Amino acid sequence: MATGYNQPGAKRQKVREPRVDNDHFQGIDKMEYNNMASLADTSAYRYYSSSERVHSRPMEDWLKYSVSYTQFRNNGYDSHGKPHHTWDDGSNTVDNYKRCIKAFFDFCTKLGVKYWTAFDTDLVPMTDSWEENRVSWDDISEYVQDLMQRYHIKMLWLSPDLHSHPRYNSGAFTGHDATTYTQAATQIKKCLEMSQRLNAECFLLWPYKEGYNAIFQSDVAREIKLFAKLLKMTAEYKDRLNYRCQLLIMPYYNCHFSRNNGWLWQHRNRRENELVNMYMWDVTSCLYFLKNNNLDRFYKVCTLPGHHMFMANVYNMLGGVVITSDVDQYDSKSFTLMMKCVLDQGAPPPGGVILKLRARECSPREMLALHAKYVDAVAKALRLASALASEQTFSKHLQQRYSTFYSGFGSRLVTSDVTMEECEDYYKNHQSAQNDSSKYEQLDVMFQRFLDTCDHI
Repeated sequence: MATGYNQPGAKRQKVREPRVDNDHFQGIDKMEYNNMASLADTSAYRYYSSSERVHSRPMEDWLKYSVSYTQFRNNGYDSHGKPHHTWDDGSNTVDNYKRCIKAFFDFCTKLGVKYWTAFDTDLVPMTDSWEENRVSWDDISEYVQDLMQRYHIKMLWLSPDLHSHPRYNSGAFTGHDATTYTQAATQIKKCLEMSQRLNAECFLLWPYKEGYNAIFQSDVAREIKLFAKLLKMTAEYKDRLNYRCQLLIMPYYNCHFSRNNGWLWQHRNRRENELVNMYMWDVTSCLYFLKNNNLDRFYKVCTLPGHHMFMANVYNMLGGVVITSDVDQYDSKSFTLMMKCVLDQGAPPPGGVILKLRARECSPREMLALHAKYVDAVAKALRLASALASEQTFSKHLQQRYSTFYSGFGSRLVTSDVTMEECEDYYKNHQSAQNDSSKYEQLDVMFQRFLDTCDHI
Protein backbone atom coordinates (compact mmCIF):
# COMPACT_ATOMS: atom_id res chain seq x y z
CA MET A 1 0.00 0.00 0.00
CA ALA A 2 1.25 3.43 -0.87
CA THR A 3 1.27 4.90 2.62
CA GLY A 4 3.55 7.87 2.61
CA TYR A 5 2.29 10.25 5.28
CA ASN A 6 4.18 13.47 5.97
CA GLN A 7 4.84 14.75 9.44
CA PRO A 8 2.57 17.55 10.73
CA GLY A 9 3.34 20.83 9.08
CA ALA A 10 5.50 19.30 6.35
CA LYS A 11 5.23 21.13 3.06
CA ARG A 12 5.13 19.52 -0.34
CA GLN A 13 8.17 19.93 -2.53
CA LYS A 14 7.76 21.88 -5.72
CA VAL A 15 8.53 19.62 -8.65
CA ARG A 16 8.25 20.51 -12.31
CA GLU A 17 5.13 19.06 -13.95
CA PRO A 18 6.12 15.78 -15.65
CA ARG A 19 5.55 15.13 -19.31
CA VAL A 20 2.58 12.82 -19.77
CA ASP A 21 3.64 11.70 -23.24
CA ASN A 22 6.41 9.42 -21.94
CA ASP A 23 5.68 5.72 -22.44
CA HIS A 24 7.35 4.06 -19.49
CA PHE A 25 7.05 0.66 -21.19
CA GLN A 26 8.62 1.50 -24.53
CA GLY A 27 9.95 -1.50 -26.42
CA ILE A 28 7.39 -3.83 -24.84
CA ASP A 29 4.61 -5.01 -27.15
CA LYS A 30 0.98 -4.86 -26.14
CA MET A 31 -0.43 -8.26 -25.18
CA GLU A 32 -2.64 -9.62 -27.98
CA TYR A 33 -4.58 -12.85 -28.47
CA ASN A 34 -2.79 -15.49 -30.53
CA ASN A 35 -3.79 -19.09 -29.84
CA MET A 36 -1.00 -20.27 -32.12
CA ALA A 37 1.73 -18.42 -30.22
CA SER A 38 4.91 -20.38 -29.63
CA LEU A 39 6.05 -21.44 -26.18
CA ALA A 40 8.70 -18.72 -26.20
CA ASP A 41 6.27 -15.98 -27.20
CA THR A 42 5.30 -14.49 -23.84
CA SER A 43 3.86 -11.34 -25.43
CA ALA A 44 0.65 -13.07 -26.53
CA TYR A 45 -2.39 -14.53 -24.81
CA ARG A 46 -3.19 -18.13 -25.69
CA TYR A 47 -6.73 -18.10 -24.25
CA TYR A 48 -7.84 -14.54 -23.51
CA SER A 49 -9.57 -12.87 -26.43
CA SER A 50 -11.43 -9.91 -24.96
CA SER A 51 -14.10 -9.56 -27.66
CA GLU A 52 -14.70 -13.27 -28.31
CA ARG A 53 -18.13 -14.42 -27.15
CA VAL A 54 -18.18 -17.28 -24.68
CA HIS A 55 -21.45 -18.50 -23.19
CA SER A 56 -23.33 -15.64 -24.92
CA ARG A 57 -21.12 -12.83 -23.58
CA PRO A 58 -17.75 -11.34 -24.56
CA MET A 59 -14.91 -12.71 -22.46
CA GLU A 60 -14.05 -9.26 -21.13
CA ASP A 61 -17.59 -8.99 -19.73
CA TRP A 62 -17.46 -12.33 -17.91
CA LEU A 63 -13.98 -11.77 -16.54
CA LYS A 64 -14.00 -8.01 -15.98
CA TYR A 65 -10.33 -7.96 -15.03
CA SER A 66 -8.96 -5.13 -12.95
CA VAL A 67 -5.35 -4.44 -11.99
CA SER A 68 -4.46 -3.29 -8.49
CA TYR A 69 -2.60 0.01 -8.54
CA THR A 70 -1.68 -0.70 -4.91
CA GLN A 71 0.29 -3.77 -5.93
CA PHE A 72 1.80 -1.95 -8.90
CA ARG A 73 3.25 0.63 -6.51
CA ASN A 74 4.36 -2.00 -4.00
CA ASN A 75 6.04 -4.08 -6.70
CA GLY A 76 8.28 -1.11 -7.37
CA TYR A 77 9.77 -1.05 -3.85
CA ASP A 78 12.40 -3.21 -2.21
CA SER A 79 12.31 -4.47 1.39
CA HIS A 80 13.86 -1.18 2.59
CA GLY A 81 11.20 0.98 0.97
CA LYS A 82 13.42 2.19 -1.88
CA PRO A 83 11.88 2.49 -5.36
CA HIS A 84 13.13 0.37 -8.25
CA HIS A 85 11.60 2.16 -11.22
CA THR A 86 12.65 5.29 -13.10
CA TRP A 87 9.20 6.85 -12.89
CA ASP A 88 9.23 6.81 -9.06
CA ASP A 89 11.76 8.99 -7.25
CA GLY A 90 10.42 7.96 -3.84
CA SER A 91 9.31 11.47 -2.91
CA ASN A 92 5.98 12.15 -1.24
CA THR A 93 4.92 14.75 -3.79
CA VAL A 94 1.92 15.16 -6.05
CA ASP A 95 4.17 15.21 -9.11
CA ASN A 96 5.78 11.89 -8.22
CA TYR A 97 2.37 10.35 -7.62
CA LYS A 98 1.31 11.58 -11.05
CA ARG A 99 4.31 9.94 -12.71
CA CYS A 100 3.49 6.63 -11.01
CA ILE A 101 -0.16 6.83 -12.07
CA LYS A 102 0.88 7.59 -15.65
CA ALA A 103 3.25 4.58 -15.65
CA PHE A 104 0.44 2.41 -14.31
CA PHE A 105 -1.89 3.43 -17.15
CA ASP A 106 0.85 2.55 -19.62
CA PHE A 107 1.09 -0.83 -17.91
CA CYS A 108 -2.68 -1.48 -18.13
CA THR A 109 -2.61 -0.52 -21.81
CA LYS A 110 0.16 -3.03 -22.53
CA LEU A 111 -1.78 -5.67 -20.62
CA GLY A 112 -5.07 -4.91 -22.40
CA VAL A 113 -7.05 -4.59 -19.16
CA LYS A 114 -9.73 -1.91 -18.97
CA TYR A 115 -10.30 -1.58 -15.21
CA TRP A 116 -8.15 -0.61 -12.25
CA THR A 117 -8.50 -0.39 -8.48
CA ALA A 118 -6.77 1.73 -5.86
CA PHE A 119 -6.73 2.87 -2.25
CA ASP A 120 -6.91 6.59 -1.58
CA THR A 121 -3.37 6.78 -0.18
CA ASP A 122 -2.07 5.31 -3.45
CA LEU A 123 -3.30 8.38 -5.30
CA VAL A 124 -2.68 11.26 -2.93
CA PRO A 125 0.26 11.96 -0.58
CA MET A 126 -1.67 12.32 2.67
CA THR A 127 -0.60 14.88 5.26
CA ASP A 128 -2.10 16.01 8.56
CA SER A 129 -3.35 19.18 6.88
CA TRP A 130 -6.96 18.75 5.76
CA GLU A 131 -6.76 21.73 3.39
CA GLU A 132 -3.57 20.45 1.77
CA ASN A 133 -5.14 17.04 1.27
CA ARG A 134 -8.19 18.64 -0.34
CA VAL A 135 -6.05 20.58 -2.81
CA SER A 136 -4.06 17.43 -3.64
CA TRP A 137 -7.25 15.47 -4.21
CA ASP A 138 -8.60 18.09 -6.61
CA ASP A 139 -5.32 18.13 -8.51
CA ILE A 140 -4.94 14.35 -8.72
CA SER A 141 -8.58 13.62 -9.55
CA GLU A 142 -8.49 16.04 -12.49
CA TYR A 143 -5.26 14.41 -13.71
CA VAL A 144 -6.69 10.88 -13.36
CA GLN A 145 -9.90 11.82 -15.14
CA ASP A 146 -7.87 13.06 -18.09
CA LEU A 147 -5.81 9.85 -18.19
CA MET A 148 -8.87 7.60 -18.01
CA GLN A 149 -10.45 9.48 -20.89
CA ARG A 150 -7.30 9.28 -23.02
CA TYR A 151 -6.49 5.63 -22.25
CA HIS A 152 -10.12 4.38 -22.14
CA ILE A 153 -9.52 2.73 -18.78
CA LYS A 154 -12.21 2.80 -16.07
CA MET A 155 -11.95 2.74 -12.31
CA LEU A 156 -13.60 -0.35 -10.86
CA TRP A 157 -13.35 0.63 -7.21
CA LEU A 158 -11.69 3.13 -4.93
CA SER A 159 -11.21 2.32 -1.26
CA PRO A 160 -10.18 4.30 1.82
CA ASP A 161 -6.95 3.06 3.38
CA LEU A 162 -8.08 2.45 6.96
CA HIS A 163 -5.22 0.23 8.08
CA SER A 164 -1.83 1.71 7.13
CA HIS A 165 -1.67 4.81 9.30
CA PRO A 166 -0.63 4.26 12.95
CA ARG A 167 -3.81 5.97 14.11
CA TYR A 168 -5.73 2.87 12.98
CA ASN A 169 -3.61 0.33 14.84
CA SER A 170 -6.53 -0.46 17.14
CA GLY A 171 -9.04 -0.37 14.32
CA ALA A 172 -10.78 2.32 12.32
CA PHE A 173 -14.39 1.18 12.70
CA THR A 174 -13.89 -0.41 16.12
CA GLY A 175 -11.17 1.65 17.83
CA HIS A 176 -11.43 2.89 21.40
CA ASP A 177 -11.11 6.59 20.51
CA ALA A 178 -13.98 8.71 19.18
CA THR A 179 -11.62 11.06 17.32
CA THR A 180 -10.11 8.15 15.40
CA TYR A 181 -13.62 6.96 14.55
CA THR A 182 -14.59 10.38 13.18
CA GLN A 183 -11.33 10.58 11.23
CA ALA A 184 -12.16 7.25 9.60
CA ALA A 185 -15.68 8.49 8.80
CA THR A 186 -14.26 11.70 7.31
CA GLN A 187 -11.78 9.73 5.21
CA ILE A 188 -14.56 7.45 3.94
CA LYS A 189 -16.69 10.50 3.11
CA LYS A 190 -13.96 12.17 1.06
CA CYS A 191 -13.02 8.91 -0.64
CA LEU A 192 -16.65 8.27 -1.56
CA GLU A 193 -16.90 11.74 -3.10
CA MET A 194 -13.73 11.16 -5.13
CA SER A 195 -15.00 7.74 -6.15
CA GLN A 196 -18.10 9.37 -7.59
CA ARG A 197 -16.01 12.03 -9.28
CA LEU A 198 -13.85 9.35 -10.91
CA ASN A 199 -16.95 7.38 -11.98
CA ALA A 200 -15.92 4.23 -10.12
CA GLU A 201 -18.43 1.42 -10.54
CA CYS A 202 -17.93 0.14 -6.99
CA PHE A 203 -16.72 1.36 -3.61
CA LEU A 204 -14.77 -1.04 -1.39
CA LEU A 205 -14.29 -1.17 2.37
CA TRP A 206 -11.61 -3.46 3.80
CA PRO A 207 -11.94 -3.83 7.61
CA TYR A 208 -8.44 -5.22 7.94
CA LYS A 209 -7.74 -4.27 11.56
CA GLU A 210 -11.19 -4.61 13.06
CA GLY A 211 -11.08 -6.99 16.02
CA TYR A 212 -10.02 -7.25 19.64
CA ASN A 213 -6.91 -8.47 21.45
CA ALA A 214 -8.40 -9.69 24.72
CA ILE A 215 -11.98 -9.79 25.94
CA PHE A 216 -11.13 -8.31 29.37
CA GLN A 217 -9.92 -5.06 27.79
CA SER A 218 -12.50 -4.69 25.02
CA ASP A 219 -16.18 -3.77 24.89
CA VAL A 220 -16.96 -6.08 21.97
CA ALA A 221 -20.69 -5.30 21.85
CA ARG A 222 -19.96 -1.56 21.62
CA GLU A 223 -17.31 -2.07 18.93
CA ILE A 224 -19.59 -4.20 16.78
CA LYS A 225 -22.37 -1.64 17.13
CA LEU A 226 -20.02 1.17 16.03
CA PHE A 227 -18.73 -1.00 13.18
CA ALA A 228 -22.26 -1.54 11.85
CA LYS A 229 -23.12 2.14 12.32
CA LEU A 230 -20.23 3.35 10.15
CA LEU A 231 -21.09 0.86 7.42
CA LYS A 232 -24.67 2.11 7.47
CA MET A 233 -23.56 5.77 7.46
CA THR A 234 -21.45 5.01 4.38
CA ALA A 235 -24.42 3.50 2.55
CA GLU A 236 -26.69 6.41 3.54
CA TYR A 237 -24.16 9.02 2.40
CA LYS A 238 -23.76 7.25 -0.94
CA ASP A 239 -27.51 7.52 -1.42
CA ARG A 240 -27.49 11.22 -0.49
CA LEU A 241 -24.83 11.77 -3.14
CA ASN A 242 -27.12 10.04 -5.67
CA TYR A 243 -24.10 7.90 -6.45
CA ARG A 244 -25.12 4.69 -8.16
CA CYS A 245 -22.38 2.20 -7.35
CA GLN A 246 -22.12 -1.18 -5.70
CA LEU A 247 -20.75 -1.16 -2.18
CA LEU A 248 -18.26 -3.97 -1.58
CA ILE A 249 -16.69 -5.31 1.57
CA MET A 250 -13.67 -7.60 1.76
CA PRO A 251 -13.19 -9.80 4.84
CA TYR A 252 -9.78 -10.12 6.41
CA TYR A 253 -7.28 -12.50 4.80
CA ASN A 254 -3.84 -13.44 5.97
CA CYS A 255 -1.35 -11.37 4.02
CA HIS A 256 -0.28 -7.75 4.09
CA PHE A 257 2.37 -5.65 2.41
CA SER A 258 4.54 -3.01 4.04
CA ARG A 259 6.98 -0.90 2.09
CA ASN A 260 9.37 -1.01 5.01
CA ASN A 261 9.09 -4.70 5.84
CA GLY A 262 7.93 -6.34 2.60
CA TRP A 263 5.32 -9.08 2.74
CA LEU A 264 4.26 -9.93 6.26
CA TRP A 265 2.88 -13.45 6.07
CA GLN A 266 0.65 -14.77 8.79
CA HIS A 267 1.18 -18.44 9.50
CA ARG A 268 -1.36 -20.54 7.62
CA ASN A 269 -2.02 -22.67 10.70
CA ARG A 270 -2.96 -19.87 13.04
CA ARG A 271 -4.86 -21.06 16.07
CA GLU A 272 -8.61 -20.69 15.86
CA ASN A 273 -8.78 -18.49 18.95
CA GLU A 274 -6.52 -15.99 17.16
CA LEU A 275 -8.59 -16.02 13.99
CA VAL A 276 -11.91 -15.35 15.70
CA ASN A 277 -10.48 -12.17 17.21
CA MET A 278 -11.10 -10.57 13.81
CA TYR A 279 -14.72 -9.46 13.46
CA MET A 280 -14.69 -10.46 9.80
CA TRP A 281 -12.15 -13.26 9.61
CA ASP A 282 -13.99 -15.14 6.84
CA VAL A 283 -16.95 -14.82 4.49
CA THR A 284 -19.35 -16.61 6.83
CA SER A 285 -18.75 -14.20 9.72
CA CYS A 286 -18.98 -11.30 7.26
CA LEU A 287 -22.32 -12.50 5.84
CA TYR A 288 -23.74 -13.02 9.32
CA PHE A 289 -22.60 -9.56 10.39
CA LEU A 290 -24.21 -7.92 7.36
CA LYS A 291 -27.45 -9.90 7.70
CA ASN A 292 -27.76 -9.36 11.46
CA ASN A 293 -27.36 -5.59 11.05
CA ASN A 294 -29.63 -5.30 7.96
CA LEU A 295 -26.67 -4.28 5.80
CA ASP A 296 -26.89 -7.14 3.29
CA ARG A 297 -29.09 -4.99 1.01
CA PHE A 298 -26.24 -2.48 0.64
CA TYR A 299 -23.07 -4.58 0.45
CA LYS A 300 -21.71 -7.51 -1.51
CA VAL A 301 -18.60 -9.49 -0.59
CA CYS A 302 -15.23 -9.73 -2.34
CA THR A 303 -13.44 -12.98 -1.61
CA LEU A 304 -10.69 -15.32 -2.68
CA PRO A 305 -11.57 -18.27 -4.96
CA GLY A 306 -12.80 -21.48 -3.40
CA HIS A 307 -15.28 -22.40 -0.68
CA HIS A 308 -15.87 -18.84 0.56
CA MET A 309 -16.65 -17.67 -2.95
CA PHE A 310 -19.14 -20.52 -3.41
CA MET A 311 -20.88 -19.64 -0.13
CA ALA A 312 -21.13 -15.96 -1.05
CA ASN A 313 -22.60 -16.97 -4.41
CA VAL A 314 -25.21 -19.26 -2.79
CA TYR A 315 -26.49 -16.33 -0.72
CA ASN A 316 -26.40 -13.99 -3.75
CA MET A 317 -23.75 -11.88 -2.03
CA LEU A 318 -20.78 -12.39 -4.35
CA GLY A 319 -19.31 -9.00 -5.20
CA GLY A 320 -15.98 -9.95 -6.75
CA VAL A 321 -13.12 -12.45 -6.81
CA VAL A 322 -9.65 -11.50 -5.59
CA ILE A 323 -6.73 -13.31 -7.24
CA THR A 324 -3.48 -13.05 -5.30
CA SER A 325 -0.07 -14.51 -6.07
CA ASP A 326 -0.81 -17.28 -3.55
CA VAL A 327 -3.43 -18.70 -5.92
CA ASP A 328 -1.80 -21.41 -8.03
CA GLN A 329 -2.18 -20.41 -11.69
CA TYR A 330 -1.55 -24.05 -12.70
CA ASP A 331 -4.61 -25.29 -10.80
CA SER A 332 -7.03 -25.56 -13.73
CA LYS A 333 -9.56 -27.47 -11.63
CA SER A 334 -9.99 -24.70 -9.03
CA PHE A 335 -10.07 -21.95 -11.65
CA THR A 336 -12.64 -23.86 -13.72
CA LEU A 337 -14.89 -24.36 -10.70
CA MET A 338 -14.49 -20.65 -9.92
CA MET A 339 -15.66 -19.67 -13.39
CA LYS A 340 -18.44 -22.26 -13.33
CA CYS A 341 -19.68 -20.51 -10.20
CA VAL A 342 -19.73 -17.22 -12.11
CA LEU A 343 -21.50 -18.77 -15.12
CA ASP A 344 -24.10 -20.39 -12.85
CA GLN A 345 -24.84 -16.95 -11.42
CA GLY A 346 -25.81 -15.84 -14.95
CA ALA A 347 -23.84 -12.58 -14.80
CA PRO A 348 -20.37 -11.49 -13.73
CA PRO A 349 -20.07 -10.09 -10.19
CA PRO A 350 -19.89 -6.28 -10.06
CA GLY A 351 -16.34 -6.38 -8.72
CA GLY A 352 -15.14 -8.74 -11.46
CA VAL A 353 -11.78 -10.51 -11.16
CA ILE A 354 -9.36 -8.36 -9.15
CA LEU A 355 -5.66 -9.03 -9.80
CA LYS A 356 -3.62 -8.29 -6.66
CA LEU A 357 -0.31 -9.81 -7.69
CA ARG A 358 3.16 -9.37 -6.25
CA ALA A 359 6.17 -9.84 -8.52
CA ARG A 360 9.32 -11.75 -7.57
CA GLU A 361 11.27 -9.38 -9.79
CA CYS A 362 10.16 -5.83 -10.42
CA SER A 363 11.30 -5.31 -14.01
CA PRO A 364 8.48 -4.09 -16.31
CA ARG A 365 8.62 -7.26 -18.44
CA GLU A 366 8.40 -9.52 -15.40
CA MET A 367 5.47 -7.57 -13.98
CA LEU A 368 3.69 -7.81 -17.32
CA ALA A 369 4.39 -11.54 -17.63
CA LEU A 370 3.12 -12.14 -14.07
CA HIS A 371 -0.23 -10.52 -14.78
CA ALA A 372 -0.51 -12.06 -18.26
CA LYS A 373 -0.16 -15.62 -16.97
CA TYR A 374 -3.01 -15.13 -14.50
CA VAL A 375 -5.17 -13.40 -17.11
CA ASP A 376 -4.66 -16.37 -19.44
CA ALA A 377 -5.17 -18.97 -16.70
CA VAL A 378 -8.58 -17.56 -15.73
CA ALA A 379 -9.54 -17.09 -19.40
CA LYS A 380 -8.74 -20.76 -20.05
CA ALA A 381 -10.88 -21.66 -17.05
CA LEU A 382 -13.77 -19.65 -18.50
CA ARG A 383 -13.55 -21.62 -21.73
CA LEU A 384 -13.45 -24.89 -19.80
CA ALA A 385 -16.39 -23.88 -17.60
CA SER A 386 -18.43 -22.96 -20.68
CA ALA A 387 -17.67 -26.37 -22.22
CA LEU A 388 -18.50 -28.02 -18.90
CA ALA A 389 -21.91 -26.32 -18.85
CA SER A 390 -22.82 -28.06 -22.10
CA GLU A 391 -21.43 -31.44 -21.01
CA GLN A 392 -24.45 -33.66 -20.32
CA THR A 393 -22.64 -36.29 -18.22
CA PHE A 394 -22.19 -34.06 -15.18
CA SER A 395 -25.58 -32.35 -15.35
CA LYS A 396 -27.36 -35.71 -15.65
CA HIS A 397 -25.52 -37.09 -12.64
CA LEU A 398 -26.40 -34.02 -10.59
CA GLN A 399 -30.06 -34.48 -11.44
CA GLN A 400 -29.94 -38.18 -10.64
CA ARG A 401 -28.15 -37.61 -7.34
CA TYR A 402 -31.01 -35.47 -5.99
CA SER A 403 -33.81 -37.28 -7.84
CA THR A 404 -35.60 -38.27 -4.60
CA PHE A 405 -36.25 -34.59 -3.89
CA TYR A 406 -38.03 -34.00 -7.21
CA SER A 407 -41.18 -35.98 -6.51
CA GLY A 408 -43.28 -37.53 -3.76
CA PHE A 409 -42.44 -36.88 -0.13
CA GLY A 410 -38.99 -35.57 -1.08
CA SER A 411 -40.48 -32.66 -3.04
CA ARG A 412 -42.62 -31.78 -0.01
CA LEU A 413 -39.44 -31.50 2.07
CA VAL A 414 -38.24 -28.79 -0.27
CA THR A 415 -41.44 -26.89 -1.08
CA SER A 416 -43.75 -27.15 1.96
CA ASP A 417 -43.90 -27.55 5.72
CA VAL A 418 -43.24 -31.05 7.02
CA THR A 419 -43.43 -32.23 10.63
CA MET A 420 -41.03 -34.51 12.46
CA GLU A 421 -43.82 -37.08 12.82
CA GLU A 422 -44.29 -37.20 9.03
CA CYS A 423 -40.56 -37.73 8.56
CA GLU A 424 -40.67 -40.59 11.06
CA ASP A 425 -43.62 -42.23 9.30
CA TYR A 426 -41.94 -41.93 5.91
CA TYR A 427 -38.72 -43.45 7.23
CA LYS A 428 -40.57 -46.42 8.79
CA ASN A 429 -42.17 -47.20 5.45
CA HIS A 430 -39.00 -46.77 3.37
CA GLN A 431 -36.15 -47.84 5.64
CA SER A 432 -35.44 -50.86 3.44
CA ALA A 433 -34.70 -48.65 0.43
CA GLN A 434 -31.07 -48.80 -0.68
CA ASN A 435 -29.08 -45.59 -1.01
CA ASP A 436 -27.38 -45.07 -4.35
CA SER A 437 -23.64 -44.41 -4.45
CA SER A 438 -22.60 -40.77 -4.87
CA LYS A 439 -19.90 -41.93 -7.33
CA TYR A 440 -17.61 -39.26 -5.98
CA GLU A 441 -14.30 -40.83 -7.02
CA GLN A 442 -15.58 -41.88 -10.43
CA LEU A 443 -16.84 -38.40 -11.21
CA ASP A 444 -13.65 -36.83 -9.93
CA VAL A 445 -11.67 -38.94 -12.41
CA MET A 446 -14.10 -38.01 -15.18
CA PHE A 447 -13.79 -34.32 -14.35
CA GLN A 448 -10.00 -34.42 -14.41
CA ARG A 449 -10.04 -36.26 -17.73
CA PHE A 450 -12.45 -33.66 -19.08
CA LEU A 451 -9.98 -30.92 -18.16
CA ASP A 452 -7.08 -32.84 -19.68
CA THR A 453 -8.73 -33.68 -22.99
CA CYS A 454 -11.25 -30.90 -23.60
CA ASP A 455 -10.88 -29.71 -27.20
CA HIS A 456 -13.55 -27.00 -27.14
CA ILE A 457 -11.34 -24.19 -25.86
